[in-house]
Amino acid sequence: ATLTHRAALRLHRGAPTPSFAMRVLSMLASSPASPLPTTCQSWEASTLAGIRSLECRTTAVPPMSANDVMVSVKAVGLNFADIFCVLGVYEAANKMLSDGSPPNSGGTSQAAGSFCPGLEFAGEAVAVGAAVKDIRVGERVYGFTRFGAYRTVVVQEAVYLRPVPEGWSYAEAAALVAQGLTAWHGLVELGNIKRGARVLVHSAAGGVGCAAMQICTSLGCQSTGVVGSEGKAAWLQERFPQAEVLVRGPQRGYAEQLRALPGGGRFDCVLDSLGGKYFSAALDSLDPMGRIIHFGATYSYGGAKDGWCGLRKWLTFVPGYLSRPMVDPGQLTPTNRAVFGFNMIWLTDRVDLLTAELDAMLGKGGMTNRAPAVGATYPFEQLPEALEYLNSGASVGKVVVEVGEESKQD
Repeated sequence: ATLTHRAALRLHRGAPTPSFAMRVLSMLASSPASPLPTTCQSWEASTLAGIRSLECRTTAVPPMSANDVMVSVKAVGLNFADIFCVLGVYEAANKMLSDGSPPNSGGTSQAAGSFCPGLEFAGEAVAVGAAVKDIRVGERVYGFTRFGAYRTVVVQEAVYLRPVPEGWSYAEAAALVAQGLTAWHGLVELGNIKRGARVLVHSAAGGVGCAAMQICTSLGCQSTGVVGSEGKAAWLQERFPQAEVLVRGPQRGYAEQLRALPGGGRFDCVLDSLGGKYFSAALDSLDPMGRIIHFGATYSYGGAKDGWCGLRKWLTFVPGYLSRPMVDPGQLTPTNRAVFGFNMIWLTDRVDLLTAELDAMLGKGGMTNRAPAVGATYPFEQLPEALEYLNSGASVGKVVVEVGEESKQD
């Protein structure tokens, strides 16, 4: 029950020991000022056939454990992984839809038969569990979740949350974790980049791309950012004036474009999110001991569309699938190159690694030195439209959905 200040004072006067009074005051500090929400608004899908499969529903707020924090969400960061989820091409999403949330999975509780996407959010802590020491009611926090962020209220373990940096908006805080961790894990943990390394970043004007460029800047690497239009090139060059920026052309001519870069277009590490022949050309651009890190295939699969009862998805998905690049392991050994693929969801099974990498990314990666670039914001009610804009390829920086008071339901 919530304690009033007067009740706390009466308990304090009758307390047998000072420690008892401190416990009471601690309870008061951690108690919510108003009744906690029992329901929230949630974008969910019962079938994963496309963006328009999402419906805004009223759903129950999951119960809290001693290690949890209840967050009144103010902003949600969108990712291409969300689009792959609702298209049904993301295996972890399909499994959650059929089986529900696995226990201790690092995500918001979800029942089988209904899937809520979303990996990152920011908001205000409205309740904290008894075992939570570092977060207080009323504190501004941001965090990561294994799906379930498309809600106006999220219940998540405190270990996955961090305080919003001073001066940052909720939208900026919601644009940090998923893209920052993806870039850090790819470049540092797998790519092993060091000061002076030559790094090629595909889709460099997007959320992960911008984070990768920032990490390269903080670590003293030589970065080349690849974008899809002159407008994006100008935007990226202004944000990272020391970087080389390349506007990619058609797939068949991409290898020549790389060779025309200063230094002959040779790299120590490539962060690839495109796939297709862009992947193949980037692999060939690696010097000995070079590594290509593949974490997405937006060019190959991002064009998949919803509609026509799911048929359109497969008609637009199959061509990219059939033309995906093949890697001959026998050619990696003599050229001393490595290919890595990774999925951020895997890290939720290793909370020790996830939290260690999160703190390293925030510190050594310099990700809190400069707020992430938020390129577009949409109201919560227009979340499907925000996803369609992200999927259009026209966005720069991060696309974020903001939650207003009218979006919430207690």
